[in-house]
Amino acid sequence: MMNRFGDIDASFKRLTPVYGFRSAKCVPIENALESIVSQIDELPYYIKTAKKYCHFPSEHGLTRDESAAIYIYTMEWGDTALYRVLNQALRSENRQALKIWFPYLRLFDEALRKLPTVKEVLWRGISLDIGRSFVRNQIVTWWSVNSCSSSVNVIKNFIGKEKNSTLFLIEAVNGRKVSGYTEFENEEEIVLPMGSQFRVKSDPLEQSNGSYLVHLIELDNEENELSATATNNILPTVTASYENSSFTPARGTDVALAPSVKWSLEGTTVAGGHGKGRELNQLDHPRGLYVHDDFTIYVADGDNQRIMAWPLGARQGQVVAGGNGCGNELHQLHYPSDVVVDRSSDTLVICDWRNRRVVRWPRHGGKRGKILVDNIDCFGLAMDDHGFLYVTDFVRHEVRRFRSDADSQGTVVAGGHGIGNRNDQLNWPAHLFIDRDHSLYISDDYNHRVMKWLEGAKEGSIVAGGHGMGNEMNQLRYAKGILIDGMSTVYVADWENHRVMRWPQGSTGGSVLVGGNGQGNGPNQFDGCGGLSFDNQGHLYVVDFGNHRVQRFSIL
Repeated sequence: MMNRFGDIDASFKRLTPVYGFRSAKCVPIENALESIVSQIDELPYYIKTAKKYCHFPSEHGLTRDESAAIYIYTMEWGDTALYRVLNQALRSENRQALKIWFPYLRLFDEALRKLPTVKEVLWRGISLDIGRSFVRNQIVTWWSVNSCSSSVNVIKNFIGKEKNSTLFLIEAVNGRKVSGYTEFENEEEIVLPMGSQFRVKSDPLEQSNGSYLVHLIELDNEENELSATATNNILPTVTASYENSSFTPARGTDVALAPSVKWSLEGTTVAGGHGKGRELNQLDHPRGLYVHDDFTIYVADGDNQRIMAWPLGARQGQVVAGGNGCGNELHQLHYPSDVVVDRSSDTLVICDWRNRRVVRWPRHGGKRGKILVDNIDCFGLAMDDHGFLYVTDFVRHEVRRFRSDADSQGTVVAGGHGIGNRNDQLNWPAHLFIDRDHSLYISDDYNHRVMKWLEGAKEGSIVAGGHGMGNEMNQLRYAKGILIDGMSTVYVADWENHRVMRWPQGSTGGSVLVGGNGQGNGPNQFDGCGGLSFDNQGHLYVVDFGNHRVQRFSIL
């Protein structure tokens, strides 16, 4: 069934931009649409309904007619619904025929310009197989008014379980938030203006059911099409290394993020955040996480004995492993602490902490796991481009490497010389990161430092912390999640200082990236920050352990 969110032009036609409507005189909505009455049955009735039920008075200063212009656009009454007739005209090559719409477009445009601008991830979708038509770096123009939603679940409800559908993930910069002014307020609708241009971020991602995910970046329509907003200005730098490389490290964005790059100081909750609990919109002391290429967030929901998958923008997650109570059966987990996606097999590899094992589960529809490594006091995981699995052992104070099919003993690649603070020793190794050169980075938790171990090295070197426990800029207070970018900059979750630190290569001190505002539950605070992950755009995700949530900090 056609709907506003799926009213998408797939023709890629080059048309003349629509201009001139802003010079039209502002008139009441009845006059603005009087030339359209012959095209839409019972239009005067729908106008009257819109004026009666529209949001007025408006806290944004919209007149009743302006508010009604938005409301009537979102009304559904069949094939001649106003948005269908209007968008068909906007996609027509006969631009002269659009002039009868100018009074309404002026009213609609005036209304949108008074509403808050939205710069966030939005969603659209259509039950047609058009995804394969998009290619990386292609510039796309959507000539119609573009209805999107900030909730992916809204779009999924319209698409249903149709095979060969197309879902659009849009990094928007010029959206206008119309929810509250529409007939269907729960659809969280955001409108992108007609003539919006986008760059296709990467080749579409094919889903298991034959559908496609297309990632679009909106271009700033007040600049030329090769120049985007401040967010997108960084994207050519952020993506260049990733797209030219056959391997992006697990949880990483193998890119040279310049030292001047900043992230938002306030996070957005993208998983949990509804208090401690075991409902599908809750977490209970999460620990590790992994953000997949399709922006699904996998969370080791420790005290709920499960792994949760949280599509970006979703209001709740779904259980993809465990969730069957605390135990050691193959369908159970016991305080899972970390999770990664094995891209070669499209499976989940899970550190089943209290069961002292590493298990593999299907990424979709799994009912039970398979033991890969047994009798290991594991906490953190990483995988390299050859499929080798790296596991921390916090009792033996070492890191072991295993083949992808897991041999019984593995090989010690870091530590293994007993507990201590020498460069060949570790003290409660927690999280891991493996880079393109197979250098291994370890958060050496009780030594309050991050160690780098070159491939084949007998000892490591300190790359962050190592000056005792504290809160100075050269200190850490228990090191947890770690990330490394293409310039070998270290990003580390400073657990009890409730902050994420950035340490450039070779520096003797770090700087606070996010947090550092005391223990708390505000958008710029943490209550014990744990696992970290980048997505492939460079946005930062942080496990907020005591607040039972995952926070996303957008790259600026």
